[in-house]
Amino acid sequence: TAEILEKHNIPYQIAFGTLLGAVRHGGFIPRDDYFDFLLFDDSYDKATEVLARELPADMMLENEKTEPKYFHGWAHVKDLKSECDCALFPQDNIYKHHGLSVDLYKLTKIKEKDFAQYRLNEAIAYIDRRKKLGFISEEDYEKKKELFIREFNERKDKEQTACDSEKEIFAYPFTYGKQEIDDVFPLKKYKFEDAEFFGPNNYHPLLVSEYKDYMQLPPEEDRKPHYTSVKYF
Repeated sequence: TAEILEKHNIPYQIAFGTLLGAVRHGGFIPRDDYFDFLLFDDSYDKATEVLARELPADMMLENEKTEPKYFHGWAHVKDLKSECDCALFPQDNIYKHHGLSVDLYKLTKIKEKDFAQYRLNEAIAYIDRRKKLGFISEEDYEKKKELFIREFNERKDKEQTACDSEKEIFAYPFTYGKQEIDDVFPLKKYKFEDAEFFGPNNYHPLLVSEYKDYMQLPPEEDRKPHYTSVKYF
């Protein structure tokens, strides 16, 4: 995936557990079995187009064009030579292909004052897609929507200092969900196992926002892999 993106000069950055693994372990976190990329909104469509065209035959781009039940707001690269069971995120088992997956999250450049509304819009769009596909009931949909709106209002109250900020940031559609542009660029390479991948110029704020004291290993009982089991063909 990274090789194809770099071939076409499409920027990306490793993120979340992948970035943490690079920083803390120089590779995969023990028991971690997932890989996360952040792509940028102004080149996201180009990225998915070239990946769909140039991925090897044993991999595929999974999105709304290739999976009729697709409800995620970002694409995946799926390994067709493996089959996984996922108890932690059972909704992922709905899709036709169950191989190991790379998440391709989209970073969207917005004004900081619009961040809370962005998060609400993304959350509602997610449950809209799931309701449309028949995966959640109307009752569950309304409950989740009410919860999201309540959280949106609470976030606005907590972020009063940023409510009127015209500063541009990068936003992504879950958790804390934002990066300072100066923390992202210029991108730099990180060693990961026997390869190197681009990541943010300043990894610290992203890792703190996701994991707090990220250099401290979590308790044994909290070290849960994404997949319950993996079979290789």
